[in-house]
Amino acid sequence: MKLSVNLERCIKAAECSTYHAELFAASDDGFPLVIVEEPEGEQLEDAEDAVRVCPGNAITLTREDN
Repeated sequence: MKLSVNLERCIKAAECSTYHAELFAASDDGFPLVIVEEPEGEQLEDAEDAVRVCPGNAITLTREDN
C-alpha cells in the first residue's frame, strides 16, 4: 500500500501530522509531508485512520500492483 497526499485538496488542517506524526510531518508551507510511503502493520492501521479523518479528503492509501 502506498500513502500519499493530494496537495490540491489539502486544506492544511494538520490532522494528519498532529495525530499521526510517525507517518506525516508538517512542511514550512503548512502542507503535510509523507514520512512513511509504504506503511505496514500498526502504521498501516494509522494510515487508514488518517485517510478517514482528513477533512479535505486529501490522503489516499492505494494498493500498488507489481
